[in-house]
Amino acid sequence: MVGRKKKRTRSKSSLGNYQRNWIWGRHAVMESLRANQWLPEELHLAPEILDSSILNEVIRRAKSSGIDFQEATAESLTQLCHARDHQGLVARMPEFPYCSLDILDAPSNDKQRFALVLDRIQDPFNFGSILRSADLFGVSTVLIGEREQVGVTSHVARSSAGAVNFLNICRVPNLCEASQRLLATDYQLIAATEKSSTPPSQIDFRSNTAIVIGNEGTGIDPDLLNLATQTCAIPQSGHIDSLNAAVAAGILCYEVARQRTHADP
Repeated sequence: MVGRKKKRTRSKSSLGNYQRNWIWGRHAVMESLRANQWLPEELHLAPEILDSSILNEVIRRAKSSGIDFQEATAESLTQLCHARDHQGLVARMPEFPYCSLDILDAPSNDKQRFALVLDRIQDPFNFGSILRSADLFGVSTVLIGEREQVGVTSHVARSSAGAVNFLNICRVPNLCEASQRLLATDYQLIAATEKSSTPPSQIDFRSNTAIVIGNEGTGIDPDLLNLATQTCAIPQSGHIDSLNAAVAAGILCYEVARQRTHADP
């Protein structure tokens, strides 16, 4: 994957106000600690409901990274994050450290690179679900815009099950310009649109590929769509005329992984 040496900077400002600057749950908190890229500013843990192995790992990693932590009761954690599904772990996070677009020029061990371009995904649970699929199926870089696009919030981090920690997420002012840079670095740009007549199985994803996923309501911006080297649409046979953006992204990511696995077992 691209970007093990990530050009990220930690910010002293918090992720947001109230719930937005807290993540909770074992997957979200533990993956943040393990990845050592987006580290909590403080940790609160409830030993009464944590397995001893998890408790020991949390304390060890917190001490190693210099993170303040304190023990608490399960009820106090509920009051802290205003949620009961914390599973004994709550963390206060700084702003997410987005990667520079220069990550595209970094050396890679991947034979074929794989990126996602997300155009104005506004639902945090959709965004988190897309990131989860991206990590599972070999995406290394995710490009998002600064406008009309949800950023990495606590809801996104939790719905991604911690996948935000293992992807190069670039937040850029102009997706069209960023996509042109992808094209200049030998990516094919594949736009997912219901207006296409080409199914994903008829596209060769074994070369460097960036897939564009559009807004939940309006799809891909026309200017961005015009940059695509090819378009595709997932075949459907039901009564609903479109797929959820996160579901569509997951299917397309799987197809890329399927083709590449078949080509290089």
